[in-house]
Amino acid sequence: MLILAVDTTTRFGSVALVSGEEVLAEVNYASPSSHSRQVFRAVDDIIRLTGLEFDQLEGLAVAAGPGSFTGIRIGLSLAKALALASGRPVAAVSALEALALKLILPGAGLIVPMIDARKGEVFAGAYSAVGGELQEVLAPGAFNPTFFLGGLPASGPISFIGTGAELYRSSIEEIIGARALFWNRSFHIAAEVGRLGQKLLAADQGLSPADLQPIYYRKSQAEEKKTVRT
Repeated sequence: MLILAVDTTTRFGSVALVSGEEVLAEVNYASPSSHSRQVFRAVDDIIRLTGLEFDQLEGLAVAAGPGSFTGIRIGLSLAKALALASGRPVAAVSALEALALKLILPGAGLIVPMIDARKGEVFAGAYSAVGGELQEVLAPGAFNPTFFLGGLPASGPISFIGTGAELYRSSIEEIIGARALFWNRSFHIAAEVGRLGQKLLAADQGLSPADLQPIYYRKSQAEEKKTVRT
């Protein structure tokens, strides 16, 4: 299945063309602010590098969150536009699950992706790998890092990845100790989004552009201000 995948949930943006387990092309970039220019350029680069025609696509995949609210909206808008142009369904993938997919490795133990959520919080979850597949152990959400880390198992190795793990590494090492593992893995996840998206599309869980919704786990700043005013 030929899938075009997009991720703009953090500053580590990426676009990938995936077929099965093979990554045919991938363009990664770092965006200190908005993804609006870089992600469109990355899609153009993928098309130029591969000679892709939209009618060749069998589906699309997008990291629907959690992460930067602005980044999520840009990624979803692009996915909707590409879906309308190609007439193909879209798979909405969790950025946390895509990060966790990078750590299906021998000795990884419990896999914990963490994304910086600002305001002293992280978006996080916990997964185990069984037969090469991820299984949710702790439901993802927005957490105070210390509270979240304190709820992790008291034994066995725990592997961490993501911008949140990078930011709160000292806290992780203090609370988890020597059981905490940090692997040298890129935070660019479009290829993993594509791989997870294929499974959703194969299971007939693709969405139309109108049904595509973000994964936020908390209110945006604008929504919080509106609640306070109300």
